[in-house]
Amino acid sequence: MRVIIYRITLLEPTLVTAIQGDPNEGVAFDYIPGSTLRGAIIKKYLRTNHLTELDSADPHIRRLFIDGTTSYLNGYPLDSLDKRTLPTPLSWHREKGNEQEIFDFAAELPDLPDDKQWQWVGTPFCSLGEPKDESKRKVQLVRPDRHIAVHTARTRRFGRAMPANMIDSSKGDVPGAVYRYDALAGGQKFEAITICGNDADAQEIRSLLNGEVMLGGSRSGGYGRATLEVIREESTESWREVGLPFVTEVDDKLIITFLSDALIRDGNGQFTIDPLVVTEALSQRLGVPLKLQQAFLRGEIVGGFNRKWGLPLPQALALRMGSVFVFDKPDCDKSKLRQLELQGIGERRAEGFGRIAINWHPGAKLEVDPTPPSQTIRPAQIPSDSDSQRLLKQMAERMLRLRLDERLIARTNDIHIINPPSNAQISRLRSILHDELMKETPSTQRILEFLNRIRERNTARRQFERARIETKSLLNWLEETLQDSTWETRFGFQQTDAPRIGSIQASLTDALRIEYLIRLVDAVLARAVKENRKEAK
Repeated sequence: MRVIIYRITLLEPTLVTAIQGDPNEGVAFDYIPGSTLRGAIIKKYLRTNHLTELDSADPHIRRLFIDGTTSYLNGYPLDSLDKRTLPTPLSWHREKGNEQEIFDFAAELPDLPDDKQWQWVGTPFCSLGEPKDESKRKVQLVRPDRHIAVHTARTRRFGRAMPANMIDSSKGDVPGAVYRYDALAGGQKFEAITICGNDADAQEIRSLLNGEVMLGGSRSGGYGRATLEVIREESTESWREVGLPFVTEVDDKLIITFLSDALIRDGNGQFTIDPLVVTEALSQRLGVPLKLQQAFLRGEIVGGFNRKWGLPLPQALALRMGSVFVFDKPDCDKSKLRQLELQGIGERRAEGFGRIAINWHPGAKLEVDPTPPSQTIRPAQIPSDSDSQRLLKQMAERMLRLRLDERLIARTNDIHIINPPSNAQISRLRSILHDELMKETPSTQRILEFLNRIRERNTARRQFERARIETKSLLNWLEETLQDSTWETRFGFQQTDAPRIGSIQASLTDALRIEYLIRLVDAVLARAVKENRKEAK
């Protein structure tokens, strides 16, 4: 098996859209998916061989592009040493306010009780250096640059955007719209890998990994032009995707990190991220039972677009890249672990899905290397207090509110009041909530004072204490919720989840927290009012 490593230089912004964002925006991945690279290389193959389409029944074609003999791995950004980065493990956390130290919970969990506030590192890619002495291992955190542009869809017949009631679809008119592209910025370099299962194919593949290609969407709009350049070729016997020596165990543990999204099915044929199903799949590949200790994982909806069909691919739930599984050290040969690392797991491995690293990050503590990534482009400078900065800030804050609204709805659906107070009692409290929400800076002080007065009135107090949310009385739940000082406990949201536009990131301010806590309480009470009315009918 041969491994061909090549660089991708973006000559223009590149828009390979992920399934996220608002309906009127396209948000690109932070990397270049292997499926996109495979599509670009297929196009070069067709052009080189003067073909119009692939013969999928040809064994040679199947080996090169379809059956997984040849795998096209994702293109990830480079660090300051021009080294290919990898997805940041989800087990890496740091204490809130400390940007220099990282603790790997997969290697060692913090002592309990622990009053520190931990949060995920929040940067999508990293590169891990080798330790030079007993000091902490250095790690570089990398986030690719983005190119954000606002476009207007014009109605071709009029030459400008037109409202829906003034167009004629029978004449090919489409309504005008404003939309936003959040693409990878041009000028950046990424590194990708092609693994050739058949050595005889390596020379042919290598010839296709040089020259200019088009990547992603909106190609006629000035997006997607890039160049490929082969850096080197290696044998799989000496090559590891993580670039570090192979370690067979870490303190009697086996740590498996996913270096790309993985598509794994359960016994019913459904895609899943259930850790037990993933454990079973890994056990089958290794031929020994694995005992799961911990898992740090997230899900991701993946799709794609087939240019031959002109249709989007079916969406599926995938295990997100960076997920980490910790097992007891299995009783199996090193060769099986190496084989698992080389071949990956799950479906669509020819497109770079299911890549795995074994015991890649054995250290419990890491130190962030402050060296910035090599600057291949000069970022645009936005003057402070300018109209542009205010506009970007306003856009980021609106996006933040949209995401918080989604969390608010989801959280409200999870909270149910058992035996709620009468609608008259709830209405008195809700009128105060609405008064506060009408203010420019809502406060919980007046609401808490009203709850204190409820405690002094026997009839009202009995109703609010009789009502339950899980094991707490409604009165206690209201007081705890309104005095909650963190976003994580109520909404599962943190600063790193806040949207960013260029260098400007929306802030989770205290005023915003108070407003959403009041809205959460109001939404839960409104639901109780509706249920009371249904029971009264």
